[in-house]
Amino acid sequence: MSVTLNVVTGILGAGKTTTLRHLVEGKLGEGTPAVVVGEFAEQGFDADMLRASGAYVVQFSGGPLSGQADAYVSGVRALVESGNHARVFLETSGVTHISAVAKRLAADPVIARDAVFGRTATVLDAGAFLQHAKHFAPQLWGQVRVADIVVVNKTDKVQEADLAEIRDQIRQHNPAAAITFCYMGQVRRQDVLAPLPEDTRAAIVSVDWGDDVPAEFEAFVYTSDVRCFDRVAFGHRLLNLPGGAIARFKGGLRCYDKTHCVNGMPGQLDWDSTPMTGATAIAFIGLGLSARKDAICKVLDDELLAQADDGR
Repeated sequence: MSVTLNVVTGILGAGKTTTLRHLVEGKLGEGTPAVVVGEFAEQGFDADMLRASGAYVVQFSGGPLSGQADAYVSGVRALVESGNHARVFLETSGVTHISAVAKRLAADPVIARDAVFGRTATVLDAGAFLQHAKHFAPQLWGQVRVADIVVVNKTDKVQEADLAEIRDQIRQHNPAAAITFCYMGQVRRQDVLAPLPEDTRAAIVSVDWGDDVPAEFEAFVYTSDVRCFDRVAFGHRLLNLPGGAIARFKGGLRCYDKTHCVNGMPGQLDWDSTPMTGATAIAFIGLGLSARKDAICKVLDDELLAQADDGR
């Protein structure tokens, strides 16, 4: 059985899983779709969300980024060899070296023999786009280069003029890609799932990467037993930490009333409704974090201690 392989990629927090859920929840007419999901953190929610949408999911988590590309390709190869799924999706984590994944997918003999590459969808966050272009340009444009379609998500966060600027910048880095704008991942499904035109190769197996190796993302978890009495002030600290290369932060903030789920990225902070318990534990992912960890932790510690001291 011929298998169609679609890759869904994009930087942290762009809405890849939301977009993929939308794609797999509709009737594909091809049986049960399979998804390979990679998580940078040891535990993630993406796989459970996709299983609830009716997909067969293979997940792996944690480990060094240098080994993720091999894990992705091994997962895809196993699903292709099984012959049980007419369509396989690969959702990369937001910190993946997409060039390494592309090279290994293109070189795998089983995938080359038994799978047809469908469109690769690169999902971007309209609201965080300018920050991503400023602080994570090699990672952002690497993701755009592999796209057959660029899905600019979260359009509610920007003005019409901003969308035009985003379109222009995408065109500079990938003139051939289709570009579509959406909210909450609600891309027109056929724009992603329809076959590529005859005699057209998917971008992900056509890019000449040379020796391109972008800087590797790093992560750490901030923890504290001190209760927060003013999460608005604490949120302000989260959005104004030393330096500017934090791509994502997510976790629980223990407050005087309960533990709140916090979820943020450059210029954005949301108090998520996900139930949380226990002490404060917030994971940070970005570039150069090893050198900045102590400074970041001190800012957050000082804020919590100041709140405790003045009785807020």
